[in-house]
Amino acid sequence: MESHKESLIRFIESIEDNDVISRERNRTESTSNVSEKNIPPVNPQIVRELGVRLERTAKDLDGMLRFLEKETGKMSKHTTTFVDIHSRAVDDISDVTDGAVKAMYSLLSKAAVMQRDLTKIEMMSSHLKSINKYLERWITH
Repeated sequence: MESHKESLIRFIESIEDNDVISRERNRTESTSNVSEKNIPPVNPQIVRELGVRLERTAKDLDGMLRFLEKETGKMSKHTTTFVDIHSRAVDDISDVTDGAVKAMYSLLSKAAVMQRDLTKIEMMSSHLKSINKYLERWITH
């Protein structure tokens, strides 16, 4: 298969041979009433220079596309890394929050047990005070 460069070279050579020019002039003469005097001749040097510039532009565009492809790949890699870091951070925060909630419920449960036990102790203290009052009355009588 013919490369882009080879195709351009072949095209430029065909222009140099005046093959394309003569065909274009014949076509123009048959389809237009413009006299041949008004059509400037094609300078092969300009066509060659145009071909060189087009080739250089094609190489520049190819290099730019390779650069963009490389940078897009880097951006994708960084995006993937950042998403992974974020995911791990969310998982860690979720685990810590879950542990904190469990600890809070455990603390509340222990506080409820202590409250119940303290209520029993207060009741026992109240009974002991009552017994102590009865004893003091009995001793004093």
